Amino acid sequence: MQYKKVRIRPIARRIEPTGNELPPIDDWWQIESSSDEKLRLVNPRTSHFITLGVDHIKEYRSDFDGGSDGFLVLKSQVILKGNGVYVEPLATFSSKVTRSNVSCSFDPCSLG
Repeated sequence: MQYKKVRIRPIARRIEPTGNELPPIDDWWQIESSSDEKLRLVNPRTSHFITLGVDHIKEYRSDFDGGSDGFLVLKSQVILKGNGVYVEPLATFSSKVTRSNVSCSFDPCSLG
């Protein structure tokens, strides 16, 4: 995977130092180095870099006609804020919420 040019999904969020969110840009990222435990990504346009553990990676998909070597589908959201790069896990729900496994005083079924 080293030196592959990838696009990340979800697309990195861009936030100004003041906190204002900027429109997304579908940048490609260079895999600068990789191992069984982690990989280092560099954004050539912005010079941002981040090291991610492989547990942040959901899958890799090819991108034959899209201008990159592939998509790196992440379990996390990359956030570019000023000169910094941060990562936050995406919310996932491992179990289905049903009426039988939730206890609350509000009954949404009574609304209809």
